[in-house]
Amino acid sequence: MTVVVFAQAAIPRDIGLFEFLFGAEYWTGAGGILTSLWDTVVLCAAVVVVATVVAVPLATALAHHGRGELSVTWIVTLSRAIPTFAVAGLLVPISLRRGLGFEPWPIFIALLLLALPPIYLNTYTAVKDVDRGVVDAARAMGFSERHVLFRVEMALGTAVILAGVRVAAVQVVATEPIRAFLGGDGLGRYVRDGLGQNNDNLLLGGAILVAALAALTGVMFGLAQRLALPAGVRRLARPRTR
Repeated sequence: MTVVVFAQAAIPRDIGLFEFLFGAEYWTGAGGILTSLWDTVVLCAAVVVVATVVAVPLATALAHHGRGELSVTWIVTLSRAIPTFAVAGLLVPISLRRGLGFEPWPIFIALLLLALPPIYLNTYTAVKDVDRGVVDAARAMGFSERHVLFRVEMALGTAVILAGVRVAAVQVVATEPIRAFLGGDGLGRYVRDGLGQNNDNLLLGGAILVAALAALTGVMFGLAQRLALPAGVRRLARPRTR
């Protein structure tokens, strides 16, 4: 039987919430908040990048050719019903037997399955819902299928595609703390240690850090989504002044 012992953070049990969040000594150092924050950001960024690289080309190609809508959509939608924690928990013993340790592969794969559906579905919808009149006009002007795909369909659908990436990124950041309960680290360690120490301030502080990172992620992708709109579309979206 494998016994997992989680190391407690070197934080006083009677620490106040304000002291934890704004105390410089808790942010720096090998075990500080910044280290845990960076650990979380690196893992989440890797998951989102891989999910985007996998889902966007697949969904784009299928939507462009009008194929595989029913079967692939069912598969992707079904993956949403799989609990992320259960997937990671099932993968941990496999990872240990193969000598890969508790992380990062179990939580990486579990978060990847979480990130794929919104990116795939938004990409498929973005490409498929481009005005067919615009697509036909591009073909009539002599655009090749490749140019139609990249210069018309994907260009007009970029904002919707990024919206899917934004949803996936926020979900990944908000779910990543379960990693700490599977032998990992990251910002979830403060939630885990707060529960282990029966320290409500540490628990709340960890939750605030995770929520702040998720909110910041959403804002950053939201700005990217606005900037991705073609200039003509942005001009049309502006309210007209008389």
